Amino acid sequence: MATVSCLTLPPVSWLAWPEHAPSSAISVFRCSVDSPLTLPPTHWLTPTEWQRADRFHQPADQQRFVLGRALVRQVAGQISGQSPEQIEIKIGPRGKPEWVNDNGWHVNLAHSGKWVLLGLAKTPVGLDVEQIGLNLDFQVLLDSTFGKYEHLFIKSHAQPHRAFYALWTRKEALLKATGLGLNDRLFQCSVLTGTHLTADETIGSPGHWTVATIDVDEQHAAALAWAGPLPIVHSPVTCYTI
Repeated sequence: MATVSCLTLPPVSWLAWPEHAPSSAISVFRCSVDSPLTLPPTHWLTPTEWQRADRFHQPADQQRFVLGRALVRQVAGQISGQSPEQIEIKIGPRGKPEWVNDNGWHVNLAHSGKWVLLGLAKTPVGLDVEQIGLNLDFQVLLDSTFGKYEHLFIKSHAQPHRAFYALWTRKEALLKATGLGLNDRLFQCSVLTGTHLTADETIGSPGHWTVATIDVDEQHAAALAWAGPLPIVHSPVTCYTI
């Protein structure tokens, strides 16, 4: 059986990204689509990546893809002492980007609305962010996605849409961290605040996993997941704005 611990992190202070390695074991970086990184130097991305960007039909999707690749390369380059174009990114199982020759670092990208987020840790990590859509008919997703007590939590919440997105981002972050990806077993894994036991095959990996809701802004919900229990430190996750 796998163990999944879920919590909401205290309100975070989004720090300016320093030009040195993160001080904590787990970090999250957020970068707005208004950032100059949406127009990185051409050589920062490979020809294959530029071709992939061109295949997106929506300009916003193309913009977030380019920004994600540029964000990984800038952060990884600063951490490793390399120039951004020297950072090699490959596509791992289920389309998850991986930093080649990462010296033990794991990365994960997520994007929605105005933000692209990067998770960075010395352990497998998953990240999700969603722009909160108040017009979304989330009721049609409840049975296939959430268990009985999650239903009750969402329906009884003062802001059910926000409750839905809080739990949805936790599930997606967890399944990105384990590498399983979204599937038809979502309702079998509870992500309510607390610690839960779940079958290994439900989330795709044994062991202890931690899932934390992160405060990005009022219009977006986000969650970070990583392999291992919550570190016994005051601030287990450091958050940066680039």
